Amino acid sequence: MNRYTIDDLEILIATMNRGDLSFLERIFSKPISEITENIIIVNQGTVVLEGECSNIQVINDAQLGLSRSRNIAIQNASKPLCWILDDDVQLLPGAIESVIESHNTKNTAIITFKTRSDNNEPYYTLGDVSKLHDRKSIRKVLSPEITFKHKEIINKLSYDERFGLGSAFEDSENYIFLKEALDKGVSLMSDPKFVVKHPKTTSSDMVVTDRVIKARGALAAFDNRPVKLMALKYMFFLLRKGYVVNLPVLLKKYQVFVQGAHAYLKSSK
Repeated sequence: MNRYTIDDLEILIATMNRGDLSFLERIFSKPISEITENIIIVNQGTVVLEGECSNIQVINDAQLGLSRSRNIAIQNASKPLCWILDDDVQLLPGAIESVIESHNTKNTAIITFKTRSDNNEPYYTLGDVSKLHDRKSIRKVLSPEITFKHKEIINKLSYDERFGLGSAFEDSENYIFLKEALDKGVSLMSDPKFVVKHPKTTSSDMVVTDRVIKARGALAAFDNRPVKLMALKYMFFLLRKGYVVNLPVLLKKYQVFVQGAHAYLKSSK
């Protein structure tokens, strides 16, 4: 088994319309001049970001789409280990060492970690021991928890660019990426160490928005589930949680779910 070092790790960050690298200071909790980690930044939008450091590769992309950004970073990575980060997280002390240690002790292609919220509570409850992932557990994995051995996925996996912010279906991109890994026999497990702090509310938590509901409909079609039944279950969830209590609004949400499924099926032809 390889013995990886910090220099073998490349951190992949998707962002938009950044004019300078100052946002990295919050992520790493230190000045730019002290950031020595290998980083790839994919900056999408109309603002051009100039690279200032030899260890930071900047790729400007005029097109939009979070999954597109992830794929660009993965294709341009050159180090043995990669770690996907968002631009609004903060690394916890010892996080990089934890990632390196885990890959040194586990002969696993993809290793996911855990996130703390702003109040230092666990973001999700996923257990306190390392274990293999299944289709249920990968639903709770956030982007900045995903690390992988680059050579194990580069010619096997990619993000589905129909999913994710800025795409046709603006959610569920991580689940689909990790499910593809399971389907293709790519080894995938969790590590109970906390590595990042993330604001408690994520885009995926906006369960009542048409954007997310459309994506959930597309996901139902992707999983080959009975769309109308899944739509009814989702409407019951919204009703039970009190997110929607007005029947006409609930019917509109049902239609959005079904339309998302139909749009996905059409895109797959």
